[in-house]
Parts: sequence; C-alpha cells; structure tokens
Amino acid sequence: MDVKRARPAVPPSVSGDAEDRMGLVKGAASLAKGLGITLKAGVSRPLTVRYPQQKVAVSPRWRGPLALRGVLGRDDIPLLKSASHAYNELIDGLYRSDRLPPCVGNCPANVDARGQAFLIADNRVAEAYELVRDRNILPGVLGRICHHPCETACKRNFYDEPVAIRPLHRFAYEEYRKIRHERISPLPRTQGKSVCVVGSGPSGLAAAYDLLKLGYRVVMYERERKPGGALNTGVPAYRLPRDVLYEEIGDIVGLGLELNTGVEVGKDVPLVELIREHDAVLLAVGLQQSRILPIPGTDAEGVVGALEFLWSANFKHEAGVRGKRVLVIGGGNVAVDVARCALRVGASEVKLACLESESEMPCHPWEIAEALDEGVVALCSLGPEEVLVRHGQVAGMRMRSCLSVFDETGRFAPKFGDETTDVPADVIVFAIGQAPKIDALVAGTELLVSGRGQLVVDGTLFTTSVPGVFACGEIVTGPGSAIGSIATGHEAATSIHRYLQGLPLDGDRVARPVPVYPKHAPADITNVEANRRRAVMPMADPEERASDFRQVELGLTRQEAMAEAMRCLRCESEVCVGCTFCARTCPDYAIKVERVDEAGARCLTRYDYDLSKCCYCGLCAEQCPTKALQHTGQYELSFWHRDLMVFDKGEMLRPPTGTRATGRDGVSPPGCPVPRREEP
Repeated sequence: MDVKRARPAVPPSVSGDAEDRMGLVKGAASLAKGLGITLKAGVSRPLTVRYPQQKVAVSPRWRGPLALRGVLGRDDIPLLKSASHAYNELIDGLYRSDRLPPCVGNCPANVDARGQAFLIADNRVAEAYELVRDRNILPGVLGRICHHPCETACKRNFYDEPVAIRPLHRFAYEEYRKIRHERISPLPRTQGKSVCVVGSGPSGLAAAYDLLKLGYRVVMYERERKPGGALNTGVPAYRLPRDVLYEEIGDIVGLGLELNTGVEVGKDVPLVELIREHDAVLLAVGLQQSRILPIPGTDAEGVVGALEFLWSANFKHEAGVRGKRVLVIGGGNVAVDVARCALRVGASEVKLACLESESEMPCHPWEIAEALDEGVVALCSLGPEEVLVRHGQVAGMRMRSCLSVFDETGRFAPKFGDETTDVPADVIVFAIGQAPKIDALVAGTELLVSGRGQLVVDGTLFTTSVPGVFACGEIVTGPGSAIGSIATGHEAATSIHRYLQGLPLDGDRVARPVPVYPKHAPADITNVEANRRRAVMPMADPEERASDFRQVELGLTRQEAMAEAMRCLRCESEVCVGCTFCARTCPDYAIKVERVDEAGARCLTRYDYDLSKCCYCGLCAEQCPTKALQHTGQYELSFWHRDLMVFDKGEMLRPPTGTRATGRDGVSPPGCPVPRREEP
C-alpha cells in the first residue's frame, strides 16, 4: 500500500497578505511614476502658444498647400555650361544637391541632353548642337552610333518610353550643318604652349577640342589618310556615313586644330622628336590589332581578325568573301558589325557564334535584332574548339557547347559540355577583342610597357611613366564605347592643362561622380496616348539594305524631332513643364494642368490647384520629375470666399515663405462680395 504524504494546507489569510503587499508595491510604483511625470511637466515649458503672436515651427516635411518654383514660358531651363577643366565641379555640385538630371549623370561625358531638348523645342537648334558638342565633340557621329546610356536612365522609362536623345543629336547636326560655315572660326591662342596629339579618334579629338578652347596650339598626327581613328576604319558606313565624320572633324580643324594625316608616329616621325618639340604629348592611338584565339587551325588560309576585315569592307567594299560561307566568332558589337558587313560584301551565308546565351549576348539588343532581320544566323552557347582545315584552307569550326560563361562571383570562367558541333565555313572572322600595337610607337622612349604589351598609364590622371606624356582612350581603358573614349579625352585634357600651368594633377581636382540609377522593366504603354510615345526611327527595308552600305537609320523629320524634344520632362530643373503627372497621380482630382506645345512658344497656360479637395498626401510632389512642385508650411488657411480656395498659376508661383495661404493675397477679387453670415 502506497502512502502519500499530504502537504500542509496554507491558511487563506497568509496567501491574501502576500497579494495585498504586492498590490501595495505596484500602487506605490505607479504613484511615483505619475508624480515624476507631473514634476517633469511642472518644470517644462508649456506646449501651448499665444496665437497669433506666437506660432509653432513647422517641420520641412510638412505637407501644406502646394506651390511652384517655376513654370515653362516664364523661367528658363538651366543649361550646363562650364570651362572644360571645371565641368566635373559643376556636375558634382548638381549631384550632391540632388539636381543632376539622370540622362546627364548616366552619360560618361555628362552631355547636357536636357538642355539639348529644351533648346530644340525652343527652336534654337544651332545652340543645341553647340551645347552638346562641348562634351560630345561629334554629335552628328554619335547621333548615329552611340549606345545612348542617357536613354537608359531617362525618367520617362517609368511612365512610357524614354526620350530619343541620340536621334536628336543627329537632327541637331543635320540642321546645324546648313549654317556651320557661319559659326566656325579659329579660336584665339592665348597660352603660348603646344600640345601634340597622336591619333585622331574620339578621345584624341575630345582632348584637342578642350585644349583649343583653353588657348593652346594643338598638333595632331593620324597614320591613316583620313581622320577619325576607329570611327573611320572600323565603324561600318551603313551606320556612319564618312562625310558626316569628316565634316565634323573639319569643324574642329576650323577651330584651329593642326591635323596631319598619313603620318605614322614611331615610323615616319619618332615619338622622342615630338616630345622634344612640344610642351606635352597625348597618346590616343587606340587598339590596333585583333585578338585571335590560340586554338588549332588558326594559321589556315581564311582565318582573319575583325579589324582587318572591317578595314577591307569599309574602304574596298570587298573582303574576299563573295559567294562564301562566313562564320563570325564573338558576341559583341564588333562581331555584329562584321557579320552585317559580310552580307554587304557578298557572303552567301553568315553565322555568328558566341559563348553567351541569347539573353546574355554582350552586343546591344537593337544591333543583333537588326542583324537577324538582315539574315544573319546566331548560334548561341557555343565555344570554338578547333578550326577545321582541308588542304590548308578553312573548312569549318568545331564548336563545343557552353554551359555557363561566368562563375558565381561574376568572373569570366566558361564551362563547357561534352557535345560538339561542326559548323561548315569558308572564312572565319575572330571578333573577340582588340589589343594595342605600340612597339614601334614607344621605341626610343622611356615609356613603360607591361608584359601583355599594354602601355602603363595611371587610369585616373592619364599620366605615363614619362613626365609630360599622357594617354587616353582605349589604349587606357581597353575596348569600349565612343562616348566612353570621349570622356577619357576630357579628363586627359584637364591633366595636361594642370601640368602646363604648374598645378598639381590631383590636388583640389574634382572627380566626376558616377551615379547608379535603378533599372526598371519596360512600362506598359498599351493605353498610352500616341502623343506621349517615343518617335519611331524609320529604317531602310532589311532585304534591300543588306545588299549595300546605305544608311540603315533614315533619321527623324523636323516635325518628329520637335515633338520628341517636347517629350523631355526637363528633370531636376525646378521648372514645371506641364507634364500632367501630378494631375494623373492625384487621388482627389485636385489639380488641372494645361500647356501650349508649339516650337519656340511652349508655355504652361493653366495650373489650378483646389485646396478644398486636396488631402495633402504628397503623391503629386513625389511624382514631379522636375521638382518644381513643392509643399509649403502655409498651414493657416483663410479665404474671403470658397472660390479662392482654387489657386491658379499665378497664385501657385507665390513665395513659399510664411505660414498663411490666403488665395490672391487675401484680397477679395473685383465683383466678388465679401461673404457674410446670413441672419437666422
């Protein structure tokens, strides 16, 4: 039998005493807390104010009645103008104050695309061209070939379609060329020093242009008979007519550039001699030879590099591929240019093979789309393994499947599968990159060259191992874009100017900011009005254009260009352009906006803001692309009549200071009696 000991019972009185003591402690703590709050309030200043003598300070985030900083038709859009060596300071200041337009910030050369659109829409096209030329150097050229990163960052991407900035460059040039002779004259030489530029590509021309404006004598040498560097020898004529290139370079010559063509520095003229003759030398020779993979069979007849192929296609319109099958190895823009040129010089079949998948191809999407339209066949996710040779002649390429191109860290580290494919071909063109060819150039100098044959250059100051010798362009950065090369030319010119003036090359020099803008999926434009959509670039028929080197893009008409310039939102200008995005966003329909869209006479005609409907949510100001719309701290609302609660354009431009919003300065308008309370 189990025996369980019973616990002694606790008298109810003992338990109740413990609870009473606990309650007493809690009550005392609560009383002490209350007395503390009372004591604190007793020694603090009262929160009440004696109104209207005293007023509460309003937070800057207060969402009071709206006001406008400026309006189209009354206020000008600020143009980004500055001396070339101080331009970075201007851009950096705008960036730090959150006033840098995205299109300007995303351009490597910080071209004022916003200012261009404003001037074109104002029917000041020549001024627009010259504004762009200060940073772009060759607006007519890049208006045809630039990869337009400015459009990627355009705020209209959020609403419908980006502004056609690149086609507007081309339009401005085509209008400017009609009067160019009236506006070109030699710039004065004020410095008494000379600079030699070796190479007439985009980077060298950009540096030369800046140095000419600063008053230096600039002498340029180009080994080809015609100037332009890779723009001349590599870019196909169907993208860039040569008369456009030579004409714009001719304008820079007209400003005072001493251009010598058909002279190869290092062969015809020693570089050491130029270093002695000039106060500074800039090397802008680019990348002059194609890279070819070290795989079996590349020594066979029919294997060529991309640069050599493009040179023959551009200058001879003949590359030895007529009636033959051409296989292009590479997935970049140069590879696409080679493929499209091969069709134009008579190839019977053109295939383009690359490691990347269709969605990973490094070429621009519109480039490969145009190539496919013309008949180029793309073979993706294939890597070259061996050139197939028959009797010393190319017979094809053995390709191995590529499973991935980059590793987990994003480094180039292709992985291949077991499957192979033999692609028949008569000519194989390698378009996998370019390399410098500077042995003859640097011979006899103390310029340092790396083990890979690259010139040793400071990538920030663009200095070399020899004082007074600088470098810019692709010889510094590697293969890139024309606008990217132009940006390095501007920076090199600044370094040269500081060097010649005896200033430290870095010192107080302001670096160009590199903003990062968000990327968004394309907006749904199904229900977007036609007048809000981007102008469509007319194109030559694919079947016809692939047979010769005629221009593929036909250009915008004047009417189309004007309408496109008017689509620009003038971001960060603090000037209302009547885009109506605030009215479209307002959940209470409290805003009505109207404007006149006529070239040279654009203006905001109406901006009505109904305070009786506004809920002060702030969505309108957040949507405003120009930051012209602002909330004020005018939280005191007093009106003679309810009708005055609708602020018109004039009242919207009132000073945002003070605390009162009265509508028309609190004065009853003529014919509007002061409302009185009716007797009951």
